[in-house]
Amino acid sequence: MDDAEALVQAFRSAMRGTVDADEVAVLFSGGLDSSIIAILADEVADVSLYTVGAEGSHDLEAGRSAAEALGMRWVPVVIDRGGILAAVEDLVALTGNRNPVSLSFEIPLYFVSKAAEERLLVSGQGADELFAGYGRYASMTLEEKARQMDVDMSKLLEETLEHEEAIARHHGKELRHPFLRPESVAAVNSIPLERRVGTLSTKELLREVARLLGAGDIAERKKKAAQYGSGAMRALKAEAKSRGMSVRAMVAQIGGVDR
Repeated sequence: MDDAEALVQAFRSAMRGTVDADEVAVLFSGGLDSSIIAILADEVADVSLYTVGAEGSHDLEAGRSAAEALGMRWVPVVIDRGGILAAVEDLVALTGNRNPVSLSFEIPLYFVSKAAEERLLVSGQGADELFAGYGRYASMTLEEKARQMDVDMSKLLEETLEHEEAIARHHGKELRHPFLRPESVAAVNSIPLERRVGTLSTKELLREVARLLGAGDIAERKKKAAQYGSGAMRALKAEAKSRGMSVRAMVAQIGGVDR
């Protein structure tokens, strides 16, 4: 059995351990990570794919086309500037986080948690940390990647997930992450780092997994960060510009902090 086949087995086991409901909502950008999650979830439950984005955003188009290719139910959640600002206010209150970049990353989860009919939400969190998926890894040596992946995973486990689970709970939902289950992490960590991170393209090994699962052309899609793909950061920048301030200052103001 090769590495990709072993990961498919591990991820399938992780998804079976994740899903304890007949119906599941998948946080779906239409990209590689969420499409793998969607395919695996569809094997064990009735799945709805929720994509959040401003009108005309990258993620809405990517989500629509990917859901159509996968033949799954797609639910677009269209957001506007006013809704985004209200979400930021709620997010600051829920998490205490006032970092504009990480806040804007959490906006899609906020709206899916609010809109989803299903109790159980499943996300692709952890894939970037396990497979060096962030753009900043591209210029690093293998040793530098290893160190930074450890840092990023620690931040995810110790800070980000706590915020995200608080957001889901606020809306009466449960949020789970199959890539972060022990069987997934153990399988990934058993593979040599140079094989995990790849040499030809970002997440090369994970793309092999997607092909084995029948993702087709979706396996070749490039990553676009949620805050940009959804249009959330663009909306925040536009609102800040209209107020004559930086996004950071505006978020501080929204969060009730004088700076």
